[in-house]
Amino acid sequence: MTKEEHKDDALEPAWRALESGDVRAARKLAGKVADDDPDGLLLLAACSREEDDLDAAVRYLERAVAADGEWATPELWLAEVFAQNPDRLEDARRHATRALDLADDEGEYLSSLALKAGLELELGREQEARRTLADLPPGELPLGDPDAALEIADLHLALGETELARDRLRTLAKGQPDSADVWHALGCAAADLGDEQEMREAWKRAWALDAAAGATADRPRRLEDADVEAVAEAALDELPERARELLEGVPVVVAELPAESDVEAGVDPRSLGLFSGTAYPDKSNLGGQDGLSQIILFRRNLERVSGDEDELREEVRATLLHETGHFFGMDDAELEDVGLG
Repeated sequence: MTKEEHKDDALEPAWRALESGDVRAARKLAGKVADDDPDGLLLLAACSREEDDLDAAVRYLERAVAADGEWATPELWLAEVFAQNPDRLEDARRHATRALDLADDEGEYLSSLALKAGLELELGREQEARRTLADLPPGELPLGDPDAALEIADLHLALGETELARDRLRTLAKGQPDSADVWHALGCAAADLGDEQEMREAWKRAWALDAAAGATADRPRRLEDADVEAVAEAALDELPERARELLEGVPVVVAELPAESDVEAGVDPRSLGLFSGTAYPDKSNLGGQDGLSQIILFRRNLERVSGDEDELREEVRATLLHETGHFFGMDDAELEDVGLG
């Protein structure tokens, strides 16, 4: 057996073990590979990332770069790890640039480019981000990696390149017609451009796909209704006494997703919450009917944007306070000004 065959016999089952969640077995198999082998070092870095030991991952990746300075993957992974640290964004950008220069396949090239542009945007270098994205083909041409293509479209949106974002998303939707993420992003681009018809059509597709994806009865919940209600009650307790008195007749309802009829009316299918009914200023000044108002929290959308249970609880709290602001007649700009955007 050659040295390369011996290495493959260890690495292939090691990656399979890691994919199944058996980090210990993956590490044991990696030990059969030479200490300075870049493939083995990359595997050990992957094990460390799985264990959330980012310092160890960086050490393995730096050794992999030293062992093979022409390989894009360790550079890209270093950029991804450093991007998680607000104090290392410049280092992340440097490694993403290096990965982009070394990438020898389309998927790695697109991932490196998207990460580099995203870091430049986060660093406040919008013109550099635009120049990075300008190396891409026109929006009407499909990109080979759907995940990277969606990330790139989101970057166009963040940079105000909305027409280009819509072109990329329309192209992506043709190749990924069952992706709710793509249809939702397309609806957002259309909304920014004032195209209500395309917005509603795209958002209806996103809603239908989201609803179908969670239709199974045994879908696990990260917070039960009682937990959501407890978080909501605690959030309401933060309000001044007079505000709590005015909200006494406004029920807080937990729903899985927005209603189809609301989406057809133009509600974002991935809204975290919704104030429905007559705002308090309109009731008092215009004689609006009491009892028609409610605040709705959308469990599955809240779960989607939350990394863990603590984040989920904070999202429930912030969303409830946001929708309470709508009850009192505040618009989104005013809510943004007071930190509830």
